[in-house]
Amino acid sequence: MGPPPPPTPGAPPLPGAPKGGYLPQPDFPPAPTLKMPFIRPKKKLKALHWEKVDEPQVTVWAAHTPTHASREEKYMELSRKGVLDEVEKLFMAKEVKKIGGGSSKKDDKKQLISNDLRKTFHISLAKFSHYSTEEVIRMIIHCDREVLNNETVMNFLQKDDMCIIPDNTAKLMAPYSRDWTGSDALMADPEQDPNELTREDQIYLHTAYELRHYWKSRIRALLLTRTFEPEYDETANNLKEVVKVSESLRDSVALMNILGLILDIGNYMNDSNKQASGFKLSSLGRLGMLKDDKNESTFADLVERIVRNQYPEWEGFVDDIGGVVGAQKLNVEQLKIDAKRYIDNIKNIQSSIDSGNLSDPKKFHPHDRVSQVVQRSMKDARRKAEQMQLYLEEMTRTYDDIMTFYGEDPSDENARRDFFAKLATFVTEWKKSKEKNITMEETRRRNEASLARKRAANAKAINTASANSASGTDGTNSPSSTGAMDSLLEKLRAAAPQARDQRDRRRRARLRDRHQVRVASGQTMPEVSDLAKAGSDEEGDKSILSPQSTTSGEPSIERSGEMATISEGEDIADRAASMLQGLRGDGDAESARSGSRESSLRVRRRREGADDERRARRAKRRTAGSTTTEDRESTMSPTPGPEQTAIPEEPPDEGDEPSGGQPRTVIKPPSPEGTAKKPVEIEDD
Repeated sequence: MGPPPPPTPGAPPLPGAPKGGYLPQPDFPPAPTLKMPFIRPKKKLKALHWEKVDEPQVTVWAAHTPTHASREEKYMELSRKGVLDEVEKLFMAKEVKKIGGGSSKKDDKKQLISNDLRKTFHISLAKFSHYSTEEVIRMIIHCDREVLNNETVMNFLQKDDMCIIPDNTAKLMAPYSRDWTGSDALMADPEQDPNELTREDQIYLHTAYELRHYWKSRIRALLLTRTFEPEYDETANNLKEVVKVSESLRDSVALMNILGLILDIGNYMNDSNKQASGFKLSSLGRLGMLKDDKNESTFADLVERIVRNQYPEWEGFVDDIGGVVGAQKLNVEQLKIDAKRYIDNIKNIQSSIDSGNLSDPKKFHPHDRVSQVVQRSMKDARRKAEQMQLYLEEMTRTYDDIMTFYGEDPSDENARRDFFAKLATFVTEWKKSKEKNITMEETRRRNEASLARKRAANAKAINTASANSASGTDGTNSPSSTGAMDSLLEKLRAAAPQARDQRDRRRRARLRDRHQVRVASGQTMPEVSDLAKAGSDEEGDKSILSPQSTTSGEPSIERSGEMATISEGEDIADRAASMLQGLRGDGDAESARSGSRESSLRVRRRREGADDERRARRAKRRTAGSTTTEDRESTMSPTPGPEQTAIPEEPPDEGDEPSGGQPRTVIKPPSPEGTAKKPVEIEDD
């Protein structure tokens, strides 16, 4: 018996008019229907949602009001006790008033699928909301590109809600559907009109439900035609990347040398019980944890510095194995799973086409074009699956070999997952160590250059100062010598006596040499006899009543004051010379000798100038003293000797009256003017 003839060209369009009676009768009796109770609430109440028991005959509910009469009697009893009135009062539903003249046709439609599935229909098929229900069904069954290229629609059609139909939904959908597995399905009409259902229920009925015997395989095959090429490109590229990085690790001689250097230095640092012939890659993460004594550098920094300075040909390993930084994001185990799933999916679809659900087009919907669409892509899909298998085998072999080569266990899942990540971390830390070392070296180089410039400037200043001191010129002093001279001048000003103190010391010295005592205000004048006695003891026949200084005594008084001034000047000069010599240093002998010569020359010149001034003042006093002696010879007694010079007596003030008729002696010492180079300043009170 040959195959049945193809559908006639004049077949009615989908969906056809309901004709009914094409489904086989079920083997089980239908569930009994319950009649509404004759007592009903006056107004609509809130609904109590529950899950119904399909067959209550074998459950506890079989003994509860088994007959209609018993149910009516039960409701009468509840009404007499007021239970129904109380329920009606408590659970009365609110009346909802519709705004606008909306059509009530939707309320007349039946909904058989769940609310969640209905909402998913609205969301996934929102792009086709402006199409009619018949047009949407036609586009899905005809495999239009607009449907196949829409990722959202294809993902929705392959969900379990569309591929697995619940039993309750299947029972409710049966009267509205056709059985396309039968030979006369096109001629048979459904028992009930599908137009009674909602839009979503009709789409679900004519697609997922009526084609349920091959719907899952159909959608999987259609989805493969859209995804097998991009999935192949992504998975194959990742497999080839793993192979490429693994080969770069195997061929990198510089990396092996660096690992050997780390091993040698580590064995040098460790004791005998920690000597090793090799280490795992996880040890590379501990190189940055070992700090130096100053806590500034790490062992990783040391290794990088040694390689850069001593073995620069090894630095290229960073470029050789740079691919591990990107490969660490790849999960090799997940990559293997994806590749195997891709290969198995193509094999399963090909098996379905050859001997599975997609092998018999007679059981398809007469307008379904799934076979034509899938067959066009399966040839390329099979070829890519074979190539994917080769890539997968090569990647697995290469990855296991490189792990074994670096001492890792290929059977350890953690080691397989973190193999590339360990090396990527090592490369990243190596780059950081290089930047850190270069920065520190540049900083150290700048500091050393700055110190060298400062040392050169200081040496130049010292040489300039030594040359100036050796030549004895008053050239421009260096900043250090200028500061020293300023400090010296401050010390000299602080050590120099005040002008008033100098004047008082000179007066006291002259009075002490003249054997005279200065009487302060409020003190009692000594007796003339006492003064005469004191004067006679000192000068023989000289009297205190008319104190006259001899000619030979005047130079002694002047010499004592002047010598005191010279001694004070010499003392200050000597101290200044010694301080200058200390500042210049003991090692500069020539400078010290030149300074001492200049100091002695200045002292000698100062003494000569003081002698000249002293002789001039002496001659001036002799002239003044000779005239004064002649005028006072009549009042002065005794007559002054040849070596005494009288001190002129100051005239008394008009308001002062001499008491007791005793003469008043006033001493007026000369005021030295100092030398021409260093005059003495006298401050008046």
